[in-house]
Order: sequence, then C-alpha cells, then structure tokens
Amino acid sequence: MVGISLKDTTFFSEGVSRERKIVIHIDTLLTRIQSNNGQPFCIGIDLTGSEQRPSGVCVFRGRDAYLSRVSSDEDILRLVEKSGGGLISIDSSLGLPAGRCCVHDSCECRKYGIMRECERILRKRGIRVYPTLIKSMQNLTLRGIGLARTFRDAGYTVIESYPGGAQDILEFPRKKNNLCQLEKDLMAMGIIPHSEREPVTHDQLDALTSALVGYFYLSGMYETIGNEAEGYLILPELSSLNTG
Repeated sequence: MVGISLKDTTFFSEGVSRERKIVIHIDTLLTRIQSNNGQPFCIGIDLTGSEQRPSGVCVFRGRDAYLSRVSSDEDILRLVEKSGGGLISIDSSLGLPAGRCCVHDSCECRKYGIMRECERILRKRGIRVYPTLIKSMQNLTLRGIGLARTFRDAGYTVIESYPGGAQDILEFPRKKNNLCQLEKDLMAMGIIPHSEREPVTHDQLDALTSALVGYFYLSGMYETIGNEAEGYLILPELSSLNTG
C-alpha cells in the first residue's frame, strides 16, 4: 500500500493525461482515525431538494462503501438507524445567511443576502459553489436544515460537506466534468464499493465523497470554514501530510 505520493499520472477517458500532486490512500485516514481512538464509520448523504427525487447515500465502514439511493426523509432516517448511525455528513447547506429568518425571496430578510461566509471563502479560493439561498437551492437548504436538526436531536453528530469542493481539493474531477474518472480516482484510494446499481450513479459518488469528508474529519485532517451563526463547512485538509 502506497500511502502518499508526490506525483501520480492518471488519464481521462479521452486519453488526456493529468498529474496530481498528492495521492492519499484510504489506509492513511483509517490509521489516523484509529490512532484518535475513533471508529472508521460515516454516513454520507447527497441530498436532493425534494423527496420525489432520490438522494444518494453511502454507508462507509472501514474501506467498504455501501451505496444506495433513497427518496423520502423517513427512509433516510430508517437507513441511518438501521446502520447504527454515528457521524453523518450531509451535502446541503445546513444554515442560513446571517440575518435571514427564512428562505423566501418575498420576506424582508431577503435584504441580508443569499450567501454565507463559507461560500464567499470558497469563491475567493476559486472553488465553484452555489449560494445557499439562490432560488434553485432554497428547498434543498430547508430540507437539509430539517434533517440535520432531526439527526442532532436524536444524538447523532452531523457535519456539512460539499463534495465538489472536496473533489477540487483532492484534485479529482467533479461528476459533471468526468464521472468515470471521478469513480476511478475514488476507487484508487483503496475504497471498496458495494452497489446494486451498475454503473454507480453520480449521486452515489457524491454521497461517497461526503462520507470521505467525514473520514477526514474523524482523522483530524480537516478545515472548518464559516461561522457559528451560519453553520460551518468541513473540507479535507492536506497540509499535515508528510510529503517528504
């Protein structure tokens, strides 16, 4: 097992090569989690804005990633309970911009804007992200806040993750750019996927990425951006790696 490499050359399906500066194996995270007396277990949820559209879910245990698609909040809750629950990593905004009391554009609180501090930080770093309360994100934000509250009330630890941002940091392509290569890069980490669907869907890969962010969190290799009032976003943090 190769834990960390200074350079790795991989190839897109179109045959164009690219070089990645840092390659990290899943065993590196597992070792750090266990050294922190933690259990390598996280549930990643790539949430949609409606219960009518399936959300991707990943139950991540050790190296094994159990991938599925679930529609209703009730079914998501049931899956988490059945899995034993622990750390839950949700791909959704889990807070509102400071000053906002709701998501609605017609409310007076709209004057406080649609973007949180964590999103402004990402944009300054060149990481593409949608504002929390852009029209297309409002229902998703409401659903994410509600689910997170339910999980926390039940005693689970919940973090907010952003697969696109994590993939940028890990130098993986996003799903819209090259889904096949994203899957290859995740599996090259030593992750073992289990799914009843072939091929694996884009929402399942984002759910896996969300769960992977949970592993970075459990290993202590993470960065927190944002603020308490609006909610924090968790990102992989790679500077602690000994790159020699």
